[in-house]
Amino acid sequence: MKRTVILSCIIAVGLGVWLHAAQQQPAAPRPAALDPNNFIGTVTERSVSDIRTLRYHFDPSARTNWHSHDGGQVIYVEDGRARTQERGGKVRELPKGSTFYTSPGVAHWHGATSGTGGMTQVAMSFGATKWMEKVSDADYGAR
Repeated sequence: MKRTVILSCIIAVGLGVWLHAAQQQPAAPRPAALDPNNFIGTVTERSVSDIRTLRYHFDPSARTNWHSHDGGQVIYVEDGRARTQERGGKVRELPKGSTFYTSPGVAHWHGATSGTGGMTQVAMSFGATKWMEKVSDADYGAR
């Protein structure tokens, strides 16, 4: 009986904290409806339910595993220098301000160069991600 009362109190306190925190977090504002006065020609809003936007910082030499995206991926190098490679292609280095696109279903990896400071990226991924094997040091260091 005593354990039930204690467990019930813990659950009640946890639920109360969760509800309080949820009320403190403002909901993300819904974008304004498409205003046809801001466009010339026919413009149609599309669903964004299959798009993920993520922002990561990679320390020097940090990188993803090989992976692909069902609908492709766009990456913007916000800061630092990036290294990337599509399977079968050459390793590319990209400076701050660069963008790159990987087509749907193409295995690739991306990360920071080995120089100081690392790299920050903003990634927009379309559809599901399929994760694969780790990128070897030999693949990462290839020219």
